[in-house]
Amino acid sequence: MKKIGIFCVGTGGHVLPAKNLILQLNEEGVSLEKFIVVTDERGSQYLKDLDIKIYILDIYRSKIGIIGYVFNIYKVLKTILEVRSIIKKDGIKINFSTGSYIAPIASFLSFTSGIQYFGQEQNIYAGLGNKITSLLPAVIFTSYPHTKNIYKKKTIYVGPVVNKDIIKINNINNKGALTIGVQGGSQGSEEINNYIYKFLSTKKITNVNFLHITGKEKADDNLKLENYKQFEFIENMNEYYRKINFQISRSGGGALEAAFLGIPQMLIPFKHGTTSSHQNLNAQYLSNLGAAIIVNSYNEFEKNLLDIISNYEVNQKVEPNKINIQIGNSEITKYLKEALNE
Repeated sequence: MKKIGIFCVGTGGHVLPAKNLILQLNEEGVSLEKFIVVTDERGSQYLKDLDIKIYILDIYRSKIGIIGYVFNIYKVLKTILEVRSIIKKDGIKINFSTGSYIAPIASFLSFTSGIQYFGQEQNIYAGLGNKITSLLPAVIFTSYPHTKNIYKKKTIYVGPVVNKDIIKINNINNKGALTIGVQGGSQGSEEINNYIYKFLSTKKITNVNFLHITGKEKADDNLKLENYKQFEFIENMNEYYRKINFQISRSGGGALEAAFLGIPQMLIPFKHGTTSSHQNLNAQYLSNLGAAIIVNSYNEFEKNLLDIISNYEVNQKVEPNKINIQIGNSEITKYLKEALNE
């Protein structure tokens, strides 16, 4: 039986696309026995409900770019040996990765083992993992039509991977009270959380509902308002999207998911480290299409949010964005099934 290695580590932004593709492939007839997942402790928390074989490794993650890997080469070599052993022991014939710090190892071992390799990039500015991977034999699926920082001859634009159960909302919730969804990515965002807490603590907003995904251990139990509900994490994002008609968010992969559903957004890009470059470019892409506004400070946040609330009071509706976001789930599963059947 031909098996496929799924390499996904770190945050939900890398692990959840892999999980959704596994579930979709399973619905399309691929047995769960064919999947071998390699992740780390952080990534494993998103995979606990999957009945598949999972290896949880201690994978080194550099916070200073490629220099960190050079100075910790023994940790990298340890992971290479562990992954090579898994590939041989489990008879893996195809590898797929969602990027990040595991991607170069998965692609290098695919190259040296003669295994077909596929990757997926969620951002308009590719991370270091997929940039390195694109120098080796690979097919990398991109979420944006003109992905930067990557060897383009290795890429195929398919669109983002979204939650497989999401149903496109042609007419978003535009009756009754304005309902604003707030999220800061899979880990939550202290910056966005603090913006919301400050806004709701200083403004008397009673005609707007807020659904706030704070991130694990980031909820504020002191904020008790009838029109405000907070959750550390929501497993079924379909229900979240059904209830909102505007979103405040970081500009990672989740921003494309909301755009696909027609939900207009206020995007607050992450401002630190390498993540800031791709989040700024992601946000600018959606802003140029008229699907989002970008704010970079609390003053901008407050002004724009008050304007949105004021406009809703006048018009009593939120117009969905009119852009067409192509999604990549089915195109990626098509390639993977073809590789499994070869």
